[in-house]
Amino acid sequence: MNPSHTIIKCRSLDEEEALAWHWHDGAGLIIDDMVGYEKDQAFFSWILRRWRVDPICFAVEALRTKLMPYQAHVLLDLANAPMELYQFYGLDSRNAKLQVLIPSGHGLGKTRTLAVGIWWMLLTHMYSHTLCTAPSSAQLTGRLWGEIRKLYRRLKNHWPDIANDWEIQGSSIVHVNPDYGDWNVVARTARPEKPEALQGAHALDDDNADGQLAEIFHDDEPPPAAGGILVVIEEASGVDDSIRKTLEGALSEEGARLLAPGNPTRPDGWFADDCERTQRYAVHTLDCRQSDRTKTYYLPFRDTSGRVQDLYLCGFVSPQYWENILADCDWDEDADYFRVRVRGLKPRSALLNNIKSYWIDNAQQRKNDEESKAKPPIIGLDFGLTSDKHALAVRQGFNMLHGEEWLPHDEPSQITLEAARKAIDTQEIFKARYIIGDSNGVGRGAMEYLTQYYQEHNSYVRVIHFNAGKGALDNNRYSRRRDEMWHKYGRKWVANPACSLLTIPGLKQQLTAPQYSESNNKIYVESKKDMKKRGIDSTNLADALLMTLMVYAADNDTQQEPKKKSSVVPNIFQKHFDRLRQARQTGTYIR
Repeated sequence: MNPSHTIIKCRSLDEEEALAWHWHDGAGLIIDDMVGYEKDQAFFSWILRRWRVDPICFAVEALRTKLMPYQAHVLLDLANAPMELYQFYGLDSRNAKLQVLIPSGHGLGKTRTLAVGIWWMLLTHMYSHTLCTAPSSAQLTGRLWGEIRKLYRRLKNHWPDIANDWEIQGSSIVHVNPDYGDWNVVARTARPEKPEALQGAHALDDDNADGQLAEIFHDDEPPPAAGGILVVIEEASGVDDSIRKTLEGALSEEGARLLAPGNPTRPDGWFADDCERTQRYAVHTLDCRQSDRTKTYYLPFRDTSGRVQDLYLCGFVSPQYWENILADCDWDEDADYFRVRVRGLKPRSALLNNIKSYWIDNAQQRKNDEESKAKPPIIGLDFGLTSDKHALAVRQGFNMLHGEEWLPHDEPSQITLEAARKAIDTQEIFKARYIIGDSNGVGRGAMEYLTQYYQEHNSYVRVIHFNAGKGALDNNRYSRRRDEMWHKYGRKWVANPACSLLTIPGLKQQLTAPQYSESNNKIYVESKKDMKKRGIDSTNLADALLMTLMVYAADNDTQQEPKKKSSVVPNIFQKHFDRLRQARQTGTYIR
Protein backbone atom coordinates (compact mmCIF):
# COMPACT_ATOMS: atom_id res chain seq x y z
CA MET A 1 0.00 0.00 0.00
CA ASN A 2 1.44 3.37 -1.02
CA PRO A 3 1.42 5.64 2.07
CA SER A 4 0.41 8.57 -0.15
CA HIS A 5 -2.84 6.86 -1.11
CA THR A 6 -6.05 8.35 0.18
CA ILE A 7 -7.60 6.06 2.82
CA ILE A 8 -11.06 4.90 1.72
CA LYS A 9 -13.47 4.02 4.52
CA CYS A 10 -14.59 0.41 4.30
CA ARG A 11 -18.16 -0.64 5.06
CA SER A 12 -19.22 -3.29 7.59
CA LEU A 13 -21.25 -6.46 7.14
CA ASP A 14 -24.98 -5.89 7.19
CA GLU A 15 -27.23 -8.30 9.09
CA GLU A 16 -28.11 -10.50 6.13
CA GLU A 17 -24.50 -10.65 4.91
CA ALA A 18 -23.34 -11.64 8.39
CA LEU A 19 -25.81 -14.55 8.46
CA ALA A 20 -24.59 -15.74 5.06
CA TRP A 21 -20.88 -15.34 5.77
CA HIS A 22 -21.01 -16.85 9.27
CA TRP A 23 -22.83 -19.81 7.78
CA HIS A 24 -22.25 -22.26 10.61
CA ASP A 25 -24.13 -20.14 13.17
CA GLY A 26 -26.23 -18.08 10.77
CA ALA A 27 -27.80 -19.14 7.49
CA GLY A 28 -26.97 -22.80 8.09
CA LEU A 29 -29.13 -22.87 11.23
CA ILE A 30 -32.00 -21.15 9.43
CA ILE A 31 -31.95 -23.69 6.62
CA ASP A 32 -31.78 -26.67 8.99
CA ASP A 33 -35.29 -25.89 10.21
CA MET A 34 -36.73 -26.17 6.69
CA VAL A 35 -37.74 -29.20 4.61
CA GLY A 36 -38.24 -30.21 0.99
CA TYR A 37 -38.46 -27.68 -1.83
CA GLU A 38 -38.47 -24.75 0.58
CA LYS A 39 -35.17 -25.91 2.03
CA ASP A 40 -33.58 -26.31 -1.42
CA GLN A 41 -34.70 -22.85 -2.48
CA ALA A 42 -33.47 -21.31 0.74
CA PHE A 43 -30.12 -23.05 0.44
CA PHE A 44 -29.43 -21.67 -3.04
CA SER A 45 -30.64 -18.23 -2.04
CA TRP A 46 -28.35 -18.11 0.99
CA ILE A 47 -25.32 -19.66 -0.73
CA LEU A 48 -25.53 -17.07 -3.52
CA ARG A 49 -25.73 -14.38 -0.84
CA ARG A 50 -22.63 -15.83 0.82
CA TRP A 51 -20.77 -15.84 -2.50
CA ARG A 52 -21.89 -12.33 -3.36
CA VAL A 53 -20.45 -10.85 -0.19
CA ASP A 54 -17.26 -12.96 -0.40
CA PRO A 55 -15.83 -13.64 -3.90
CA ILE A 56 -13.05 -15.70 -2.32
CA CYS A 57 -15.60 -18.15 -0.93
CA PHE A 58 -17.15 -18.15 -4.39
CA ALA A 59 -13.83 -19.02 -6.05
CA VAL A 60 -13.12 -21.86 -3.63
CA GLU A 61 -16.61 -23.32 -3.17
CA ALA A 62 -18.22 -22.74 -6.57
CA LEU A 63 -15.24 -22.85 -8.95
CA ARG A 64 -12.93 -25.06 -6.88
CA THR A 65 -9.96 -22.79 -7.48
CA LYS A 66 -7.36 -21.49 -5.04
CA LEU A 67 -6.17 -17.91 -5.18
CA MET A 68 -2.94 -16.09 -4.50
CA PRO A 69 -3.31 -13.36 -1.82
CA TYR A 70 -3.02 -10.59 -4.41
CA GLN A 71 -5.78 -12.20 -6.52
CA ALA A 72 -8.01 -12.34 -3.45
CA HIS A 73 -7.25 -8.70 -2.71
CA VAL A 74 -8.30 -7.66 -6.23
CA LEU A 75 -11.60 -9.52 -5.92
CA LEU A 76 -12.43 -8.06 -2.50
CA ASP A 77 -11.95 -4.53 -3.85
CA LEU A 78 -14.06 -5.38 -6.91
CA ALA A 79 -16.84 -6.68 -4.66
CA ASN A 80 -16.70 -3.71 -2.26
CA ALA A 81 -16.34 -6.28 0.49
CA PRO A 82 -16.98 -5.46 4.17
CA MET A 83 -14.19 -4.70 6.62
CA GLU A 84 -14.59 -8.05 8.41
CA LEU A 85 -13.48 -9.91 5.26
CA TYR A 86 -10.31 -7.86 4.83
CA GLN A 87 -9.47 -8.53 8.46
CA PHE A 88 -10.10 -12.26 8.15
CA TYR A 89 -7.93 -12.60 5.04
CA GLY A 90 -5.24 -10.25 6.36
CA LEU A 91 -5.56 -7.81 3.46
CA ASP A 92 -5.48 -4.02 3.29
CA SER A 93 -8.94 -2.44 3.17
CA ARG A 94 -7.88 1.12 2.35
CA ASN A 95 -8.13 1.04 -1.46
CA ALA A 96 -10.96 2.55 -3.45
CA LYS A 97 -13.67 0.03 -4.31
CA LEU A 98 -15.56 -1.36 -7.33
CA GLN A 99 -13.21 -0.15 -10.08
CA VAL A 100 -9.88 -1.97 -10.12
CA LEU A 101 -6.76 -1.41 -12.23
CA ILE A 102 -3.99 -4.03 -12.25
CA PRO A 103 -0.68 -2.87 -13.80
CA SER A 104 1.31 -6.07 -13.71
CA GLY A 105 4.36 -8.01 -14.72
CA HIS A 106 4.00 -11.22 -16.71
CA GLY A 107 2.68 -14.58 -15.57
CA LEU A 108 0.80 -13.56 -12.43
CA GLY A 109 -2.55 -15.19 -13.19
CA LYS A 110 -4.38 -12.09 -14.38
CA THR A 111 -6.60 -14.01 -16.80
CA ARG A 112 -7.66 -16.44 -14.06
CA THR A 113 -8.56 -13.47 -11.87
CA LEU A 114 -10.67 -12.01 -14.67
CA ALA A 115 -12.48 -15.30 -15.25
CA VAL A 116 -13.31 -15.65 -11.54
CA GLY A 117 -14.53 -12.05 -11.44
CA ILE A 118 -16.72 -12.56 -14.51
CA TRP A 119 -18.38 -15.70 -13.12
CA TRP A 120 -18.81 -14.05 -9.71
CA MET A 121 -20.62 -11.06 -11.23
CA LEU A 122 -22.79 -13.19 -13.49
CA LEU A 123 -23.97 -15.73 -10.89
CA THR A 124 -24.37 -13.51 -7.84
CA HIS A 125 -25.87 -10.38 -9.45
CA MET A 126 -29.22 -11.15 -11.05
CA TYR A 127 -29.80 -9.46 -14.42
CA SER A 128 -26.27 -8.06 -14.48
CA HIS A 129 -24.41 -7.30 -17.69
CA THR A 130 -20.68 -7.85 -18.14
CA LEU A 131 -18.87 -6.27 -21.10
CA CYS A 132 -15.41 -7.66 -21.92
CA THR A 133 -13.05 -5.96 -24.33
CA ALA A 134 -9.40 -6.22 -25.40
CA PRO A 135 -7.16 -4.94 -28.23
CA SER A 136 -7.53 -8.20 -30.21
CA SER A 137 -10.14 -10.93 -30.55
CA ALA A 138 -7.53 -13.59 -29.71
CA GLN A 139 -7.06 -12.06 -26.26
CA LEU A 140 -10.81 -12.30 -25.66
CA THR A 141 -12.33 -15.35 -27.28
CA GLY A 142 -9.04 -17.22 -27.18
CA ARG A 143 -7.22 -16.76 -23.90
CA LEU A 144 -9.94 -15.28 -21.68
CA TRP A 145 -12.75 -17.46 -23.00
CA GLY A 146 -10.53 -20.52 -22.58
CA GLU A 147 -10.11 -19.71 -18.89
CA ILE A 148 -13.85 -19.10 -18.53
CA ARG A 149 -14.56 -22.55 -19.99
CA LYS A 150 -12.11 -24.23 -17.59
CA LEU A 151 -13.89 -22.75 -14.60
CA TYR A 152 -17.30 -23.59 -16.05
CA ARG A 153 -16.35 -27.27 -16.16
CA ARG A 154 -15.52 -27.13 -12.46
CA LEU A 155 -18.77 -25.32 -11.70
CA LYS A 156 -20.73 -27.93 -13.63
CA ASN A 157 -19.03 -30.82 -11.82
CA HIS A 158 -19.94 -29.51 -8.38
CA TRP A 159 -22.96 -27.24 -8.94
CA PRO A 160 -24.77 -28.61 -12.01
CA ASP A 161 -28.08 -27.00 -11.05
CA ILE A 162 -26.42 -23.59 -11.32
CA ALA A 163 -24.18 -24.33 -14.31
CA ASN A 164 -26.98 -25.78 -16.43
CA ASP A 165 -28.72 -22.40 -16.51
CA TRP A 166 -25.88 -21.02 -18.65
CA GLU A 167 -24.49 -21.55 -22.12
CA ILE A 168 -21.03 -20.39 -23.21
CA GLN A 169 -21.06 -19.23 -26.82
CA GLY A 170 -18.26 -17.99 -29.05
CA SER A 171 -18.24 -14.45 -27.68
CA SER A 172 -20.89 -14.45 -24.96
CA ILE A 173 -22.36 -16.28 -21.97
CA VAL A 174 -26.16 -16.35 -22.02
CA HIS A 175 -28.98 -17.71 -19.87
CA VAL A 176 -30.77 -20.72 -21.36
CA ASN A 177 -34.09 -18.98 -20.68
CA PRO A 178 -34.52 -16.33 -23.40
CA ASP A 179 -36.63 -14.24 -21.02
CA TYR A 180 -33.34 -13.50 -19.24
CA GLY A 181 -31.54 -12.42 -22.41
CA ASP A 182 -30.34 -9.18 -20.83
CA TRP A 183 -28.53 -11.12 -18.07
CA ASN A 184 -25.30 -11.97 -19.85
CA VAL A 185 -21.60 -11.59 -20.57
CA VAL A 186 -20.50 -10.32 -23.99
CA ALA A 187 -17.09 -9.84 -25.62
CA ARG A 188 -16.35 -7.00 -28.05
CA THR A 189 -12.95 -6.22 -29.56
CA ALA A 190 -11.71 -2.70 -28.81
CA ARG A 191 -11.32 -1.18 -32.29
CA PRO A 192 -10.39 2.53 -32.25
CA GLU A 193 -12.05 3.02 -35.64
CA LYS A 194 -15.37 1.70 -34.25
CA PRO A 195 -15.66 2.81 -30.61
CA GLU A 196 -19.43 3.06 -30.99
CA ALA A 197 -19.60 -0.76 -30.81
CA LEU A 198 -19.01 -0.41 -27.05
CA GLN A 199 -21.56 2.31 -26.41
CA GLY A 200 -24.84 1.96 -24.55
CA ALA A 201 -23.80 -0.62 -21.95
CA HIS A 202 -26.05 -0.17 -18.91
CA ALA A 203 -27.73 -2.72 -16.65
CA LEU A 204 -28.89 -1.13 -13.39
CA ASP A 205 -32.64 -1.69 -12.79
CA ASP A 206 -33.61 0.25 -9.67
CA ASP A 207 -36.20 2.82 -10.75
CA ASN A 208 -38.87 1.19 -8.53
CA ALA A 209 -36.63 0.22 -5.64
CA ASP A 210 -38.15 2.97 -3.49
CA GLY A 211 -41.52 1.13 -3.52
CA GLN A 212 -43.62 4.02 -4.82
CA LEU A 213 -45.15 2.08 -7.73
CA ALA A 214 -45.69 -0.97 -5.53
CA GLU A 215 -47.67 1.22 -3.16
CA ILE A 216 -49.76 2.75 -5.96
CA PHE A 217 -50.68 -0.61 -7.45
CA HIS A 218 -50.94 -2.44 -4.12
CA ASP A 219 -48.19 -4.93 -4.98
CA ASP A 220 -47.12 -7.20 -2.15
CA GLU A 221 -43.60 -5.79 -2.07
CA PRO A 222 -41.38 -3.65 -4.30
CA PRO A 223 -38.97 -5.51 -6.58
CA PRO A 224 -35.39 -5.43 -5.34
CA ALA A 225 -32.82 -3.37 -7.20
CA ALA A 226 -31.17 -5.63 -9.74
CA GLY A 227 -28.69 -5.58 -12.57
CA GLY A 228 -25.42 -3.72 -12.45
CA ILE A 229 -22.55 -3.65 -14.90
CA LEU A 230 -19.00 -4.98 -14.92
CA VAL A 231 -16.57 -3.76 -17.57
CA VAL A 232 -13.54 -6.00 -18.13
CA ILE A 233 -10.63 -4.56 -20.14
CA GLU A 234 -8.03 -7.23 -20.89
CA GLU A 235 -4.49 -5.94 -21.68
CA ALA A 236 -5.72 -2.48 -20.78
CA SER A 237 -2.51 -0.66 -21.72
CA GLY A 238 -3.09 -1.60 -25.36
CA VAL A 239 -6.66 -0.26 -25.47
CA ASP A 240 -6.95 3.08 -27.22
CA ASP A 241 -7.93 6.21 -25.31
CA SER A 242 -10.99 6.63 -27.53
CA ILE A 243 -12.30 3.25 -26.37
CA ARG A 244 -11.83 4.16 -22.71
CA LYS A 245 -13.67 7.42 -23.31
CA THR A 246 -16.57 5.52 -24.88
CA LEU A 247 -16.76 3.20 -21.86
CA GLU A 248 -17.01 6.12 -19.46
CA GLY A 249 -20.76 6.21 -20.04
CA ALA A 250 -21.16 2.66 -18.77
CA LEU A 251 -18.86 3.30 -15.81
CA SER A 252 -20.84 6.38 -14.78
CA GLU A 253 -23.68 4.12 -13.63
CA GLU A 254 -24.02 3.86 -9.85
CA GLY A 255 -22.18 0.80 -8.59
CA ALA A 256 -20.49 0.16 -11.95
CA ARG A 257 -17.52 -2.15 -11.67
CA LEU A 258 -14.28 -2.17 -13.67
CA LEU A 259 -11.59 -4.85 -13.83
CA ALA A 260 -8.64 -3.81 -16.00
CA PRO A 261 -5.32 -5.68 -15.89
CA GLY A 262 -2.46 -5.00 -18.23
CA ASN A 263 1.26 -5.00 -18.78
CA PRO A 264 1.97 -1.23 -18.59
CA THR A 265 3.91 -0.91 -21.85
CA ARG A 266 3.19 2.80 -22.38
CA PRO A 267 4.27 5.80 -20.28
CA ASP A 268 1.18 7.70 -21.38
CA GLY A 269 -2.42 7.00 -22.30
CA TRP A 270 -5.49 6.43 -20.15
CA PHE A 271 -4.18 3.33 -18.35
CA ALA A 272 -0.92 4.97 -17.28
CA ASP A 273 -2.78 8.11 -16.21
CA ASP A 274 -5.59 6.34 -14.35
CA CYS A 275 -3.14 4.21 -12.38
CA GLU A 276 -2.20 7.45 -10.62
CA ARG A 277 -5.84 8.20 -9.67
CA THR A 278 -6.02 6.17 -6.49
CA GLN A 279 -8.98 8.10 -5.10
CA ARG A 280 -11.18 6.63 -7.82
CA TYR A 281 -9.51 3.31 -8.56
CA ALA A 282 -8.17 0.42 -6.52
CA VAL A 283 -4.73 0.14 -8.12
CA HIS A 284 -2.96 -3.19 -7.59
CA THR A 285 0.61 -3.06 -8.93
CA LEU A 286 1.80 -6.65 -9.23
CA ASP A 287 5.48 -7.59 -9.32
CA CYS A 288 6.44 -11.03 -10.67
CA ARG A 289 8.46 -11.59 -7.52
CA GLN A 290 5.20 -11.63 -5.53
CA SER A 291 4.57 -15.02 -7.14
CA ASP A 292 7.85 -16.91 -6.85
CA ARG A 293 7.43 -20.44 -8.20
CA THR A 294 9.90 -21.76 -5.62
CA LYS A 295 7.79 -20.47 -2.71
CA THR A 296 4.45 -21.46 -1.21
CA TYR A 297 1.78 -18.93 -0.31
CA TYR A 298 -1.38 -19.37 1.72
CA LEU A 299 -4.79 -17.83 2.19
CA PRO A 300 -7.19 -18.68 5.05
CA PHE A 301 -10.58 -20.17 4.21
CA ARG A 302 -13.57 -20.80 6.47
CA ASP A 303 -16.00 -23.42 5.18
CA THR A 304 -19.72 -23.66 5.94
CA SER A 305 -19.04 -25.75 9.05
CA GLY A 306 -17.00 -22.90 10.54
CA ARG A 307 -13.67 -24.70 10.21
CA VAL A 308 -10.76 -22.42 9.21
CA GLN A 309 -7.85 -23.84 7.27
CA ASP A 310 -5.01 -22.45 5.17
CA LEU A 311 -5.15 -23.04 1.41
CA TYR A 312 -1.62 -23.41 0.03
CA LEU A 313 -0.53 -22.48 -3.48
CA CYS A 314 2.86 -22.31 -5.20
CA GLY A 315 3.75 -19.09 -7.01
CA PHE A 316 3.38 -18.87 -10.78
CA VAL A 317 6.64 -17.29 -12.00
CA SER A 318 10.05 -18.96 -12.16
CA PRO A 319 12.85 -16.79 -10.72
CA GLN A 320 14.80 -17.56 -13.89
CA TYR A 321 12.33 -15.36 -15.78
CA TRP A 322 13.09 -12.15 -13.92
CA GLU A 323 16.77 -13.01 -13.48
CA ASN A 324 17.17 -13.31 -17.25
CA ILE A 325 15.42 -9.99 -17.82
CA LEU A 326 17.54 -8.34 -15.14
CA ALA A 327 20.67 -9.60 -16.91
CA ASP A 328 19.34 -8.23 -20.21
CA CYS A 329 18.97 -4.87 -18.47
CA ASP A 330 22.59 -4.82 -17.27
CA TRP A 331 21.35 -5.58 -13.72
CA ASP A 332 19.43 -2.32 -13.54
CA GLU A 333 16.06 -2.90 -11.80
CA ASP A 334 14.95 0.56 -12.86
CA ALA A 335 15.53 -0.14 -16.57
CA ASP A 336 12.30 0.30 -18.47
CA TYR A 337 12.17 -3.28 -19.72
CA PHE A 338 12.49 -4.64 -16.18
CA ARG A 339 10.00 -2.10 -14.86
CA VAL A 340 7.39 -3.14 -17.41
CA ARG A 341 7.87 -6.92 -17.65
CA VAL A 342 8.69 -7.71 -14.03
CA ARG A 343 7.75 -4.87 -11.68
CA GLY A 344 4.46 -3.91 -13.31
CA LEU A 345 5.53 -0.26 -13.55
CA LYS A 346 5.10 1.94 -16.58
CA PRO A 347 8.28 2.76 -18.54
CA ARG A 348 9.89 6.14 -18.05
CA SER A 349 9.82 6.57 -21.83
CA ALA A 350 7.97 4.87 -24.67
CA LEU A 351 11.22 3.42 -26.01
CA LEU A 352 13.13 0.35 -24.85
CA ASN A 353 16.66 -0.77 -25.67
CA ASN A 354 16.71 -3.24 -28.54
CA ILE A 355 20.23 -4.71 -28.32
CA LYS A 356 22.03 -4.85 -24.97
CA SER A 357 25.52 -3.46 -24.57
CA TYR A 358 26.81 -6.50 -22.70
CA TRP A 359 25.71 -8.78 -25.55
CA ILE A 360 28.05 -6.82 -27.80
CA ASP A 361 30.87 -6.78 -25.25
CA ASN A 362 30.69 -10.56 -25.00
CA ALA A 363 30.47 -11.04 -28.77
CA GLN A 364 33.50 -8.83 -29.39
CA GLN A 365 35.58 -10.91 -26.97
CA ARG A 366 34.73 -14.25 -28.60
CA LYS A 367 36.69 -16.13 -31.20
CA ASN A 368 34.99 -17.01 -34.45
CA ASP A 369 32.42 -19.78 -34.27
CA GLU A 370 33.88 -22.89 -35.92
CA GLU A 371 30.57 -24.32 -37.13
CA SER A 372 29.74 -21.06 -38.89
CA LYS A 373 32.73 -21.45 -41.19
CA ALA A 374 30.71 -23.93 -43.23
CA LYS A 375 28.05 -21.30 -43.93
CA PRO A 376 28.03 -19.13 -47.08
CA PRO A 377 29.37 -15.60 -46.56
CA ILE A 378 26.85 -12.80 -47.09
CA ILE A 379 27.55 -9.14 -47.93
CA GLY A 380 25.26 -6.40 -46.65
CA LEU A 381 25.18 -2.88 -48.12
CA ASP A 382 23.55 0.16 -46.57
CA PHE A 383 23.42 3.57 -48.20
CA GLY A 384 23.23 6.74 -46.15
CA LEU A 385 21.43 9.91 -47.11
CA THR A 386 23.21 13.19 -47.96
CA SER A 387 26.10 13.53 -45.49
CA ASP A 388 25.69 10.06 -43.95
CA LYS A 389 28.23 7.34 -44.57
CA HIS A 390 27.68 4.26 -46.67
CA ALA A 391 28.56 0.90 -45.18
CA LEU A 392 29.42 -2.68 -46.10
CA ALA A 393 29.54 -5.72 -43.81
CA VAL A 394 30.28 -9.41 -44.29
CA ARG A 395 28.73 -12.11 -42.13
CA GLN A 396 29.27 -15.87 -42.14
CA GLY A 397 26.90 -17.65 -39.81
CA PHE A 398 27.54 -16.17 -36.36
CA ASN A 399 30.83 -14.56 -37.41
CA MET A 400 31.26 -10.98 -38.57
CA LEU A 401 34.15 -11.14 -41.04
CA HIS A 402 34.42 -7.57 -42.29
CA GLY A 403 32.93 -4.11 -41.88
CA GLU A 404 33.70 -0.69 -43.30
CA GLU A 405 32.12 2.72 -43.74
CA TRP A 406 32.95 5.53 -46.15
CA LEU A 407 31.74 8.97 -47.06
CA PRO A 408 30.31 8.93 -50.57
CA HIS A 409 31.29 11.25 -53.40
CA ASP A 410 29.16 14.28 -54.14
CA GLU A 411 28.53 13.19 -57.72
CA PRO A 412 25.60 10.70 -57.96
CA SER A 413 27.27 8.52 -60.56
CA GLN A 414 30.38 8.14 -58.42
CA ILE A 415 28.24 7.11 -55.45
CA THR A 416 26.89 4.21 -57.46
CA LEU A 417 30.23 3.22 -58.96
CA GLU A 418 32.11 3.28 -55.67
CA ALA A 419 29.55 1.16 -53.82
CA ALA A 420 29.35 -1.36 -56.66
CA ARG A 421 33.13 -1.59 -56.88
CA LYS A 422 33.51 -2.19 -53.15
CA ALA A 423 30.86 -4.92 -53.22
CA ILE A 424 32.49 -6.67 -56.18
CA ASP A 425 35.95 -6.53 -54.61
CA THR A 426 34.63 -7.82 -51.29
CA GLN A 427 32.79 -10.66 -52.98
CA GLU A 428 36.00 -11.78 -54.67
CA ILE A 429 37.87 -11.75 -51.35
CA PHE A 430 35.28 -13.57 -49.24
CA LYS A 431 33.60 -15.60 -52.02
CA ALA A 432 30.23 -14.38 -50.83
CA ARG A 433 27.15 -16.28 -52.00
CA TYR A 434 24.70 -13.41 -51.42
CA ILE A 435 24.78 -9.62 -51.65
CA ILE A 436 21.86 -7.84 -50.02
CA GLY A 437 21.36 -4.10 -50.00
CA ASP A 438 18.74 -1.46 -49.40
CA SER A 439 17.63 -0.45 -52.90
CA ASN A 440 14.94 1.98 -51.83
CA GLY A 441 16.50 5.33 -52.72
CA VAL A 442 20.22 6.15 -52.87
CA GLY A 443 21.29 2.53 -53.26
CA ARG A 444 19.02 1.68 -56.16
CA GLY A 445 21.57 2.34 -58.90
CA ALA A 446 24.29 0.26 -57.24
CA MET A 447 21.97 -2.65 -56.52
CA GLU A 448 20.60 -2.67 -60.07
CA TYR A 449 24.10 -2.66 -61.46
CA LEU A 450 25.18 -5.50 -59.18
CA THR A 451 22.16 -7.53 -60.30
CA GLN A 452 23.16 -7.13 -63.95
CA TYR A 453 26.85 -7.62 -63.28
CA TYR A 454 26.45 -10.98 -61.56
CA GLN A 455 23.93 -12.23 -64.08
CA GLU A 456 26.58 -11.65 -66.74
CA HIS A 457 29.70 -12.68 -64.84
CA ASN A 458 28.88 -15.02 -61.96
CA SER A 459 25.43 -16.54 -61.65
CA TYR A 460 26.55 -18.21 -58.41
CA VAL A 461 26.15 -14.87 -56.62
CA ARG A 462 22.60 -13.85 -55.83
CA VAL A 463 21.81 -10.16 -55.41
CA ILE A 464 18.83 -9.36 -53.18
CA HIS A 465 17.12 -5.97 -53.20
CA PHE A 466 15.91 -5.18 -49.70
CA ASN A 467 13.37 -2.50 -48.79
CA ALA A 468 13.55 -1.65 -45.08
CA GLY A 469 10.37 0.41 -45.26
CA LYS A 470 8.26 -2.31 -46.79
CA GLY A 471 5.52 -4.04 -44.80
CA ALA A 472 6.75 -6.74 -42.43
CA LEU A 473 6.51 -10.43 -43.29
CA ASP A 474 5.27 -11.07 -39.75
CA ASN A 475 2.65 -8.34 -39.93
CA ASN A 476 0.88 -9.55 -36.79
CA ARG A 477 3.85 -8.49 -34.66
CA TYR A 478 5.76 -5.93 -36.74
CA SER A 479 4.99 -3.00 -39.01
CA ARG A 480 8.03 -2.75 -41.32
CA ARG A 481 10.90 -4.96 -42.49
CA ARG A 482 13.27 -2.73 -40.52
CA ASP A 483 11.37 -3.59 -37.33
CA GLU A 484 11.75 -7.30 -38.07
CA MET A 485 15.40 -6.93 -39.01
CA TRP A 486 16.39 -5.22 -35.77
CA HIS A 487 14.03 -6.79 -33.26
CA LYS A 488 13.06 -10.25 -34.50
CA TYR A 489 16.36 -11.26 -36.11
CA GLY A 490 19.02 -8.81 -34.90
CA ARG A 491 18.40 -9.22 -31.16
CA LYS A 492 18.42 -13.00 -31.36
CA TRP A 493 21.59 -13.10 -33.46
CA VAL A 494 23.66 -10.70 -31.33
CA ALA A 495 22.47 -12.31 -28.07
CA ASN A 496 23.41 -15.81 -29.23
CA PRO A 497 26.44 -17.17 -27.31
CA ALA A 498 28.04 -18.16 -30.62
CA CYS A 499 27.98 -14.62 -32.05
CA SER A 500 31.41 -13.11 -32.76
CA LEU A 501 31.69 -9.42 -33.65
CA LEU A 502 34.65 -7.41 -34.88
CA THR A 503 35.92 -4.63 -32.64
CA ILE A 504 35.30 -1.78 -35.04
CA PRO A 505 35.14 1.77 -33.64
CA GLY A 506 31.53 2.90 -33.39
CA LEU A 507 29.95 -0.51 -34.04
CA LYS A 508 28.84 -0.99 -30.43
CA GLN A 509 27.28 2.47 -30.35
CA GLN A 510 25.43 1.81 -33.59
CA LEU A 511 24.06 -1.57 -32.52
CA THR A 512 22.77 -0.21 -29.21
CA ALA A 513 21.40 3.07 -30.60
CA PRO A 514 17.96 2.13 -32.03
CA GLN A 515 15.26 1.71 -29.44
CA TYR A 516 11.84 0.20 -29.87
CA SER A 517 8.32 0.73 -28.63
CA GLU A 518 5.30 -1.55 -28.44
CA SER A 519 1.78 -0.42 -29.30
CA ASN A 520 -1.34 -2.49 -30.00
CA ASN A 521 0.78 -5.64 -29.77
CA LYS A 522 3.17 -4.47 -32.54
CA ILE A 523 6.88 -3.69 -32.29
CA TYR A 524 8.18 -0.45 -33.80
CA VAL A 525 11.95 0.08 -34.05
CA GLU A 526 13.16 3.65 -34.07
CA SER A 527 13.89 5.02 -37.54
CA LYS A 528 17.13 6.75 -38.53
CA LYS A 529 15.19 9.99 -38.83
CA ASP A 530 13.89 9.68 -35.27
CA MET A 531 17.35 8.83 -33.97
CA LYS A 532 18.74 11.98 -35.59
CA LYS A 533 16.22 13.97 -33.56
CA ARG A 534 17.88 12.49 -30.46
CA GLY A 535 21.30 13.49 -31.80
CA ILE A 536 22.25 9.91 -32.78
CA ASP A 537 24.37 9.41 -35.90
CA SER A 538 23.16 7.10 -38.65
CA THR A 539 23.61 3.38 -37.95
CA ASN A 540 24.72 2.37 -41.43
CA LEU A 541 27.30 -0.27 -40.51
CA ALA A 542 24.93 -1.92 -38.04
CA ASP A 543 22.17 -1.85 -40.66
CA ALA A 544 24.46 -3.41 -43.26
CA LEU A 545 25.41 -6.18 -40.83
CA LEU A 546 21.87 -6.98 -39.70
CA MET A 547 20.56 -6.79 -43.25
CA THR A 548 22.51 -9.96 -43.98
CA LEU A 549 20.12 -11.76 -41.62
CA MET A 550 17.23 -10.96 -43.95
CA VAL A 551 18.53 -13.10 -46.83
CA TYR A 552 16.69 -16.17 -45.62
CA ALA A 553 13.78 -14.21 -44.17
CA ALA A 554 13.02 -12.38 -47.40
CA ASP A 555 10.07 -13.38 -49.54
CA ASN A 556 10.10 -13.65 -53.33
CA ASP A 557 9.32 -10.05 -54.10
CA THR A 558 12.53 -8.92 -52.43
CA GLN A 559 14.49 -10.83 -55.05
CA GLN A 560 14.67 -8.24 -57.78
CA GLU A 561 15.56 -9.63 -61.17
CA PRO A 562 15.73 -7.36 -64.23
CA LYS A 563 13.23 -7.90 -67.03
CA LYS A 564 15.65 -6.68 -69.68
CA LYS A 565 19.30 -5.84 -69.51
CA SER A 566 18.68 -2.49 -71.16
CA SER A 567 16.16 -1.48 -68.50
CA VAL A 568 18.16 -2.51 -65.46
CA VAL A 569 19.79 0.86 -64.79
CA PRO A 570 18.97 4.46 -65.60
CA ASN A 571 20.57 5.60 -68.86
CA ILE A 572 22.48 8.30 -67.02
CA PHE A 573 24.63 5.60 -65.36
CA GLN A 574 24.91 3.21 -68.29
CA LYS A 575 28.11 4.67 -69.77
CA HIS A 576 29.85 4.40 -66.41
CA PHE A 577 28.82 0.78 -66.06
CA ASP A 578 30.04 0.00 -69.58
CA ARG A 579 33.42 1.55 -68.82
CA LEU A 580 33.65 -0.34 -65.52
CA ARG A 581 32.84 -3.64 -67.21
CA GLN A 582 35.43 -2.95 -69.93
CA ALA A 583 38.03 -2.16 -67.28
CA ARG A 584 37.24 -5.39 -65.46
CA GLN A 585 37.78 -7.35 -68.63
CA THR A 586 41.18 -5.75 -69.18
CA GLY A 587 42.20 -6.11 -65.53
CA THR A 588 42.43 -2.41 -64.69
CA TYR A 589 40.29 0.00 -62.72
CA ILE A 590 38.90 3.25 -64.05
CA ARG A 591 39.39 5.75 -61.25
